[in-house]
Formats: sequence, structure tokens, C-alpha cells
Amino acid sequence: MGITLLRISLLVLGYLLGSIPSGLLVGKTFLKIDLREHGSKNIGASNAIRVMGLKLGALTLFLDAFKSAIIVILVKYLIPIGIEDFNLITINNYVLDISIFYGVAAIMGHTFPIFLNFKGGKAVAASLGVTLALTPIPGILCLITYILVVVITKYASLGSTIAALVVGISTTLQLIITKTLNENIVLIVLYWLLIIFIFIRHIPNYKRLIYGTENKMYFIKKKEKDNF
Repeated sequence: MGITLLRISLLVLGYLLGSIPSGLLVGKTFLKIDLREHGSKNIGASNAIRVMGLKLGALTLFLDAFKSAIIVILVKYLIPIGIEDFNLITINNYVLDISIFYGVAAIMGHTFPIFLNFKGGKAVAASLGVTLALTPIPGILCLITYILVVVITKYASLGSTIAALVVGISTTLQLIITKTLNENIVLIVLYWLLIIFIFIRHIPNYKRLIYGTENKMYFIKKKEKDNF
């Protein structure tokens, strides 16, 4: 009962950590602005880069990724030091790693934050943090893909969705090559569900891409008058 209660408490903690509005806090702290009133009016890292410039946008990205990564690191690597197999459960003789669920809780907090009337980011930066914590190589490939696609196309929405696909494909291949797909079935299923979720969150962006009205993003800091 004690471990079950701790697991539930950490799920709630993951959601609350995810709900911390990094972009909003960075904007108010450094520029005295409300990010929800500028650019795409989203508090995510892409709009933060577009509105506040590369440095503050990168800080937002780091904080959004960190808040989801830290709960996963806690559950998967730190707590098991004191409580053996804390992140593992056995169902029908199958041992399953449930660390991903805590990451999902943080992602849901980022996307539907309790502190902002459940209106948050599009799950990309928070998902990056979870991916880096659980599958570092696909996580790094994801980040590189995002940067390359945005530099080439200037569209953050394309970078985000293509990077998400890269995570799904590279993680699946990694698990197949290492012959660990069965024991990580929960991880890969939730990864692909999150990828679908990210695409759904970007449907309005794709509609704007089709009509040529999607906002572009540059990795340079615009002049203040252009932003505000």
C-alpha cells in the first residue's frame, strides 16, 4: 500500500511539475511580457524563441524539457536505489517498466496546466525531456532533427512533428536491434500514442501551412519593436 501511494503521489507530482509555465515565467522575469499575448500566443518553446529570441527561447526549451525529465529520472534511476524495482510491475509474468507513465503525467501537465486554466504548450518540449531521460539516442536525434528542419524550412510545426516521428522510428529500431522490444512494449506504445497526440495538437498549424499563413521562426533575436 505504501509503494502504491508513493507511485500515485509521484504521478501527481509529475503533472504539477509539468504544469509549471516555463515560457510564461521566463517572459515575465526577463522581458516583463506575457507570452500569451505575443506571436502564436502559445507558452511553448517555439513561440518563446520566435518572440523572445534564441537565448530566452532556449532557456524555455531547457526548463520545459527538464521539468518532465526530472520526474522520470527520479522514478527510473534514483528511487530504485532505495526501493528495489520501484519502477517495475509484473503482469502475467511480464515485468514492465512503468517509468514512462510519470513522463506522460508531466507532458499532460505541460499541455493542460492546472495553473493556466488547462491551456498550455503542444507537448513537444516536455516530450523531448522524457525522451532524453528514457532513450537518450532517439532524444538527441529528435533535437537535431528539429533544429535542422526549422533552419531549412523556418517552420517550427514541421520541425516538431518530423522530430516526433524520428523518435518513434529510431526508438522502435533500437529496441528491435537490441532485442528488447517485448520488455519495453509499454514504452513504445506510449511513444507512438504521444506522437499521434503531438500531430493532433499541430492540426491548426498544418492547416495554416496549407493556406500559407503559418508563422515562420528564425534562430535570431528580433528587434524589440518587431516583437512588441
